[in-house]
Amino acid sequence: MILSKSNLIQYVLEQDLVALESVVDGDLIVIEATRRNRNFKIIRRNGPGYFVKQIQNWDPQSVAGLAGEATCYRLAHSGGDFATLASLMPRHLLYDSQRHVLVTELLAGSETLSDYYRRINTFPLEPALLLGELFGRLHSDEGLVFVSHPEALAFRRQVPWILSAHQPGAHMFSLRAANAQLLQIIQNYPEFQRTLDELRNQWQADRLIHGDVKWDNCVVYPVASEYGRLALKVVDWELADIGDLRWDLGGLLQAYISFWVLSMRMSGEMLPAQLASTAQYPIESMQPSIRAFWRRYLEVRKLERDAAESLLTLSMSFGAARMIQTAYESIQYSAQVSPIALCLLQVSFNILRAPSEAVTELLGL
Repeated sequence: MILSKSNLIQYVLEQDLVALESVVDGDLIVIEATRRNRNFKIIRRNGPGYFVKQIQNWDPQSVAGLAGEATCYRLAHSGGDFATLASLMPRHLLYDSQRHVLVTELLAGSETLSDYYRRINTFPLEPALLLGELFGRLHSDEGLVFVSHPEALAFRRQVPWILSAHQPGAHMFSLRAANAQLLQIIQNYPEFQRTLDELRNQWQADRLIHGDVKWDNCVVYPVASEYGRLALKVVDWELADIGDLRWDLGGLLQAYISFWVLSMRMSGEMLPAQLASTAQYPIESMQPSIRAFWRRYLEVRKLERDAAESLLTLSMSFGAARMIQTAYESIQYSAQVSPIALCLLQVSFNILRAPSEAVTELLGL
């Protein structure tokens, strides 16, 4: 069964997620939000809403990804050792392994962190503190506990593909023209190929990670009982794996830098050094939020200064590699590499060349 707006109500009725009276009374509406997967939002006036996801391509990788995400949800809400994981994720309601459908709660009034920052046009500390708290707790112990859990055997312990993207023949899938051009640029710079090789060799698969941390996967919503307060959840756990926490940290750090770069107004008449002055969201305006996130993360993990500095520098390098992936994703449907993707690539290369300087100059840490 391929879900669509026309048959989704029938499906949720069959799964006892809503009562027939809700449909007859016009209590709910369906909004399609398809991206990589078939996504639907079911909004109700007099009951909880639902987020419904079904994979679009029924290939082994997509099937395994959704099954892995369902495993994370199931464990998160099983109680016991996974309370922190539960605090990171929306409530899980259904996993249909035959139709490859996952249903979770729809958080009322929610928006992605990207949309939230664009709407308010500033970078308050509260979401950053929430991210530092939640990921600090996950990285402290619970991610390690998960490795010894029997269900952890289902995870593939794969190194992120972008760390091998420069290697000829590394892709088992066909590339669009712009993506192929971008990877060719990387292959023209041996220095950066060596750096990516070094990062891949330093990869440690020792705990549960989200694997695709970015602001579009971080959802904020108002706390119903406390006016003005926000809560935060992390969604899209399809790339969750037993991996390296520095990849998740790097993803969070590069999200700030990428948001800054993507807000620049590209012009062929400008020198690269002048582009920063065109940014709608200057990196300096984000630095208090970055510092709040990092301080809270360190407080939760109780890390000593030397360990914290080493973790930050290497996470910054992993974040730069993740930024190459951000550039790749930004041109996924383009015929050629865009100026903004080239700018992301250049910033990434600069960070990989001197991560300690980037920590100071870009992150303000």
